[in-house]
Amino acid sequence: MRRQLVLTAAAVAAFALGAGAAFADSPSAVKAAHDATLKAQAVTYALLGRGSGTNLGTVTLQRIGSTRSRIRVQLANPATAGTRVTLHSGTDCHDPHFAGASRSLLLNPFTGRVSETVVALPLNSLRSGDYLVAVQNQTARQQFVDACSRLGG
Repeated sequence: MRRQLVLTAAAVAAFALGAGAAFADSPSAVKAAHDATLKAQAVTYALLGRGSGTNLGTVTLQRIGSTRSRIRVQLANPATAGTRVTLHSGTDCHDPHFAGASRSLLLNPFTGRVSETVVALPLNSLRSGDYLVAVQNQTARQQFVDACSRLGG
């Protein structure tokens, strides 16, 4: 009887070790979970042409801690003469006065199709609906904005 008890205990222990290994995360599962977490923390908005309303790219916001955010602007087809990208206070991309808004911040220039800037604003503030990202050709008048995205609205 004692021998049967020892064999049963050994079989249960072997099964438990095997089952534990089966539930361990593989390296690819860990990476997939990490990537999914990063994607879930990023919010993407369409960057629309002001006159046409066509989609010219995207604006992606990503949380960095509790007080900063990354703004990533990606253009489908950037202008060859260079473009300028700014973060403005405002709620309406069609308001002709928002380009001269009191609160505006020049974002990093484009490298190819992408501009990435870390700003000292939490993600919740950017998503409040009180901010716009505007893209304009650097040779255009300051009041003329080629594309705009309302964040959070």
